[in-house]
Amino acid sequence: MSTLRFPGLSTGIDTGKLIEQMMAIERRSLNMFEERISIWQERQDALNTLETKLTNLRNSVRALSDADALRAFSVASSDTDKLTADASYNAFEGNHNVVINQLANGERFVHATGKEYTEDYVGTGTFIYSYNNKETSITTTATTSLTDMVGLINNDADNPGVTASLLYYNDAYHLVLNGNDAGSDYKITINSGSTEVWQAGSELTDNSDNAALSTTIVGLDQFGSNPLEGGEVIEITGNDHFGNSIAQLDIPLTDNTKISHIIAEIEDAFDGNVKATFENGKIVVTDTADGTSSLSITLTYNANGSAATLSLPTMAVSTEGGNTTANLTGFATSDFTLTQSAQDSKLKVDGYPTVTAVSEEQTLNLTSGNTNNGTYTLTYNGETTSAIAFDANKDVIQAAINALSHVNSGDITVTETGVAGIDDGDVIFTFKDTLGDVPMILADDSALSGPSTPILGVTETTKGIDAYISRSSNTVDDVIYGVALHLHDTTTAGGEGITLTRDIASVKDKISKMVDGYNFAVEFIQEKTGYNDTLKTAGLLMGDYVVSTIRQQIRRPLLSQTNGFIEDIDTFLTPGHLGLELDREGKLSFDANVFDEAIAEDYMSVLALIGADKTGSSDSNTIEFNNAHSNYTTAGSYRVKVTYDASGNIDTASIKLSSENDSLYRAATISGNIITGDSTFDTNSDPVYPEHSLQLTAPTTGTPSSTIYATVRVKQGFAGAIEEAMDNMLKITTGSIQIDQKHVDKQIEALQDKIDREEILLTKREDRLVGRFSRLERNLSLIQGQMSLFGF
Repeated sequence: MSTLRFPGLSTGIDTGKLIEQMMAIERRSLNMFEERISIWQERQDALNTLETKLTNLRNSVRALSDADALRAFSVASSDTDKLTADASYNAFEGNHNVVINQLANGERFVHATGKEYTEDYVGTGTFIYSYNNKETSITTTATTSLTDMVGLINNDADNPGVTASLLYYNDAYHLVLNGNDAGSDYKITINSGSTEVWQAGSELTDNSDNAALSTTIVGLDQFGSNPLEGGEVIEITGNDHFGNSIAQLDIPLTDNTKISHIIAEIEDAFDGNVKATFENGKIVVTDTADGTSSLSITLTYNANGSAATLSLPTMAVSTEGGNTTANLTGFATSDFTLTQSAQDSKLKVDGYPTVTAVSEEQTLNLTSGNTNNGTYTLTYNGETTSAIAFDANKDVIQAAINALSHVNSGDITVTETGVAGIDDGDVIFTFKDTLGDVPMILADDSALSGPSTPILGVTETTKGIDAYISRSSNTVDDVIYGVALHLHDTTTAGGEGITLTRDIASVKDKISKMVDGYNFAVEFIQEKTGYNDTLKTAGLLMGDYVVSTIRQQIRRPLLSQTNGFIEDIDTFLTPGHLGLELDREGKLSFDANVFDEAIAEDYMSVLALIGADKTGSSDSNTIEFNNAHSNYTTAGSYRVKVTYDASGNIDTASIKLSSENDSLYRAATISGNIITGDSTFDTNSDPVYPEHSLQLTAPTTGTPSSTIYATVRVKQGFAGAIEEAMDNMLKITTGSIQIDQKHVDKQIEALQDKIDREEILLTKREDRLVGRFSRLERNLSLIQGQMSLFGF
């Protein structure tokens, strides 16, 4: 008997295959959506790749879009171990000779005895030191260790610029004080007591704000409404550390006298024995010698009959000298060794200064009275000698001077005209010629006695002249214009040479990178927007309007006359004049030989054609170019019109592009003699008019009821024009590439939504088919079983 059989789980029917075939028919719409989204995703990838190539191109043209930055120089040194240099765009070609007499150093003191262990206690007391004449004190306790003391110094909020550390040698740890800055101003002194400071009782202000060093005296709020008439002075009087009156110094006032001039004159008035600063609007004068002081200073304004008025603040003691005593045992001045002196770098450049060095001489003598008993001290550069006997000869005085920590061997030579001390003749101090003009030595005669009261005085018999340029750093960037010299070692008297030459190679290299970036971008655009005859396929971006216009936008500056450049005025007008050419296929090439010829003909004009950044000029001596915004002003030629009213005062100003009709003159704003083009932005924050932020100057008065005209040119190099076009394409939110990408993203998003919906529907359809066929199988299985009972 035959049996009814179906291929299946129980029936012999392959329902899975049937469902798969039926669903394949149902999936045709889904397959179409997936094919379409795949194409859009490929377009998305292509746009992302294009964005990357355009960004690379923008970076390459940006490196060319500033003519100043293109004006680069190569610097060669005859000995790089002693001297190197860098040059900025505003340097000049040429050769220079540099003689380095000494390098700038920072100051360093080392505690001589040290401690056996870092945990050793330093004891209870006060340690006072100054740096650049700014004093601070450290208080220790019975449990302060040497390590703790280092921390107290380094973590002190008032630390003026000193770093403490520990040095281990000879089985002991030694406290080291290092000045953080180089230069002769940055000396460290270990003080025996607090240093006297005088400070102005009130601030000098400018428009109610604290004045600055650069503020002029006539610009102060304290200066009256009447102008200077001539003859007005500020008088500086006072006493030095030992109470000796200083010679009155008068500062003539002019409209250009600044607070910085007053500060400098105060130091001169005291012969370098005070440090004057200007802090938070106040004049501050600090004694260079620590301890009890008789320092005083008075600033007086003398109008000398002028109607001009000036209210100067009263100077008063803010920190009394000697009020605090440094009493930390074992940490006095004599317990430290100066291992490196703060000093300036000294150099000559191209034989300058041409003066011959002169050694300063100062003479010590009795200005009145005589002495036969007692001692005196000498203070130099803030340090005081030990007591010197009244009859000490030059050798004893020399030893006392040499014992000062900041006096190096050979700095000061002591001679005498007598043989039995100051009562027998003059003592002469001759300073090393490289020290130049030095601070005056101060003499304290309070411990001298004699038949008549002895009074010591020191006079400058010969002012020192330093025949070198001095700077506080080994990087000197303010001597040769546009050049930073880096000093590494001293030289012979013949010096070392540096040579500055135009760095044309770097410009050519930047142009070559731009050419490569341009060709990479254009070739990609051609590939993705063209038709492949071999494969018979269209590019992914064929028909994309945004992409097709990009090529036109970036090639236009390379083909047209560069904006703002005019024939018969400018040497070069187009990139082609510099060797940049586009072939029939749109590929950019660079002829270095043509470029070299252009450089040889007019170097600055080449740089301008490449990278002029909205520079300008005018054909008028009355209406002149002042400024243009590198992002907002459109390069080109403008026509400017200025009118004056019946009284001869400037009345109106208007601007238009030279190519525009006269009816399109647009009103400009006037502020004083500054005329500014219409600076309105549209809703996308883009300038509405080309003259946006263009600034010109014109006389505020002219011929009554007259009108004057000018043609103003604003130049932009072709690199800047390409960069500007690229910026518009690549703007984060409103750039054309971004807009195109958003359009593609929306298409992908819409298709993905359709795919998601279709997949849901297909799943439901498949579930229904599976259900139907499952029921069919059960019914067929039941029938088959019944037939078996009947013997079929």
